[in-house]
Amino acid sequence: MGSVESNLPGISRRVGYVVLLLCIFLPLTSQAEDRNDGALWTVSQIAVPLDERFAVHMMVQNRWFKNIDSYERTVLRPWISFDWTERIELALGYDRHEFENPVDRHEDRAWQRIAYRHPLRDATLLTHFWMEERFFQGSSTVAYRARLMFGATHPLPHDFGILIRNEFFVDLHGTSRVRRAGLGEDQLYAGINHPLGRWVNLDMGYLMIYLDRKGPDQFNHALLLGLSIKTPEIGSWF
Repeated sequence: MGSVESNLPGISRRVGYVVLLLCIFLPLTSQAEDRNDGALWTVSQIAVPLDERFAVHMMVQNRWFKNIDSYERTVLRPWISFDWTERIELALGYDRHEFENPVDRHEDRAWQRIAYRHPLRDATLLTHFWMEERFFQGSSTVAYRARLMFGATHPLPHDFGILIRNEFFVDLHGTSRVRRAGLGEDQLYAGINHPLGRWVNLDMGYLMIYLDRKGPDQFNHALLLGLSIKTPEIGSWF
């Protein structure tokens, strides 16, 4: 009996991991008749801490699709974050999406996010709630979308780490540019990260993107390559 009781924390932790992975993977069981396409995303971002709690960020994202044969869009994302507690982060940001394919247009998005991280002995659980207000070129209607993410990180040998996450994009109402209310996009990511130095981190992984489209559903299978830089606190520059 004593040995069983001593193993309960480890058993409970493994059960929790299994439940989390089921929540991440089960929603994305695609059907054979759906459309599938290869893609490539590159992400470059920098974080500049203003002090121990505030930081400003900038991200540039480039996306290729149609089996990496066409350049789709450029995304510019500035934002500011605030560590409310050791586990809770608040953020305000803005996205500019410059599309080149299938048509030349742009989209602006204001967004607010609350993120929570829960450290365990050998992993960290992650979640965030993200609200977007989308402004489309040529339309005065504002489209509201909620984003909910669940994920987990786990350290690997030799300073590598693994990240698994799934993010649901839920349109809160239909507009002339949004087909209908409900789940419009789902992004599943599994990747590894590795520091290239004290301030630079490399990310690489597989991103599967479900898109709700007229006709067959669309699944994009993307290679994601990311480079992240975090500078010292700005006060130490002077």
